[in-house]
Amino acid sequence: MFGNHLVLVVTDSKGSRSIRVRSVFRRIFVYLVLFLLSLIVFFVMSIGAFRSEIEMIERDNMSLKKAYEKLLQKNTSLNDKINQRTEEIALVGDRVEYLEGMVGVPSDSEEYERVDYGLQDRIDNASLAGVQKAFFMRFIPNGYPMDYYRRISDFFGYRMHPILHRRHLHAGIDFSAEIGTPVYATADGVVEFARSGFNGGYGHMVKIDHSFGFKTYYAHLDRLIVKRGDFVKKGQIIAYSGNSGKSTGPHLHYEIRFLGAYIDPKNFLNWNMRTFDLIFEKEKNIPWQSLLETIKTMMDQMEQPSSLEAHE
Repeated sequence: MFGNHLVLVVTDSKGSRSIRVRSVFRRIFVYLVLFLLSLIVFFVMSIGAFRSEIEMIERDNMSLKKAYEKLLQKNTSLNDKINQRTEEIALVGDRVEYLEGMVGVPSDSEEYERVDYGLQDRIDNASLAGVQKAFFMRFIPNGYPMDYYRRISDFFGYRMHPILHRRHLHAGIDFSAEIGTPVYATADGVVEFARSGFNGGYGHMVKIDHSFGFKTYYAHLDRLIVKRGDFVKKGQIIAYSGNSGKSTGPHLHYEIRFLGAYIDPKNFLNWNMRTFDLIFEKEKNIPWQSLLETIKTMMDQMEQPSSLEAHE
């Protein structure tokens, strides 16, 4: 370096050459070198920063991916639960429809089409109708007095008596059955008569006094289970069928009477919740309207204390 000049010596295969550069160019060169070094440092630092950002983004991406997978699993679980609840609701709907059919509430009635009935409303409506009808049928004879029998050997009405050989009113229905077949009460009541013996040809017999003027007779029995004064429930075993009294073979003679008058039991045998209204059309010898109003009044009186307790 001589004075204000910069001497650059370039050496190659041909030898060495000297180049003198003024000081201003020397400064430019220094600045250029510093600039390049700065760029290099900047790029190195930027690459490090970018790498850190990329690593952070990758970590966030992994976290989001895991969260997304958890949400997918939760969503799948919720969908399964929704499908399960939907199936349960559909099953409940089918059961409500069956219940409505059982208690005689039509599920496709004009009232349902006119009013937006929810499932709970339908359940409440069917339950109310079911309770009222079940209360009614609890005290009035209905259904069969035997679970199984061979056949109905004789129906209600006038016939030629098989032993006396004269025209005679057969006041009940005969169920041909093996001796020892269980006999059930067809409604709640109290045993008015339960005695073994001939009993005017009825043989071993049980008589049950039901509410609202109804009575049932079970005759030609083999063995009695109940005694006079016993309270019995519908479906309770009261005796076993036999062949006692004036009988030509093992069977159960079953009668229904209303206020002492003979009633054809046939209309009561298939009477149930589903066919509730048919009895009123087929059996005209009973003042059903008065009876229904009486029972409704009784149920309203039974519900009043519950309403008062709820207000208290």
